[in-house]
Amino acid sequence: MSEQISWNIKKACCFTGHRNRDLPFGGNRNKQGMKCLVSSLQLFIENAVDDGYDTFISGMAEGIDLICAEIVHNLITRKGFDIKLICAIPYKNQGAIELSSPLDQYIYNLVIQDCETIYVSDKKSSDCYRKRNQFMVDHSSRIIGVVDSDKRRSGSFQTINMAKKAGLEQKILYINKNPVFFIDDNK
Repeated sequence: MSEQISWNIKKACCFTGHRNRDLPFGGNRNKQGMKCLVSSLQLFIENAVDDGYDTFISGMAEGIDLICAEIVHNLITRKGFDIKLICAIPYKNQGAIELSSPLDQYIYNLVIQDCETIYVSDKKSSDCYRKRNQFMVDHSSRIIGVVDSDKRRSGSFQTINMAKKAGLEQKILYINKNPVFFIDDNK
């Protein structure tokens, strides 16, 4: 783990959420429901900036982590926001090992080349994701999450519970309680 990166925890926000398989339409961003979900995340993130948050931490897994990382990256590179993104990667080579979609690989590589990166573990292990999630919670004061309330045994819900115990402010989107995320006008 890099010790040279520092930030104000009171102004830091981390992300959690399901992987593509558990998102509407398998995370297919061409579907209207996913476009609505991405737009909602964009608003949550811009609202956090308006609230004074200047550091965002993504666990860089495919799905919500990568979507949020891409949004923050675009705010920095395209819109000139004075914020930073920390990539809290669970283990070295995670992107090469876990990301199968060429689009996800492209976004991952684009983001990590421009942003600060912390490897929570040197290699994949049974607890590297829990360590990554705890690291993000320990270094933030707000969490933005996207979950299905019926999937309470997920890593995302575990992270939300960690955040709750740590007293983080929570901004959570429950996808299964929001029908707009399941609109499909591209049949």
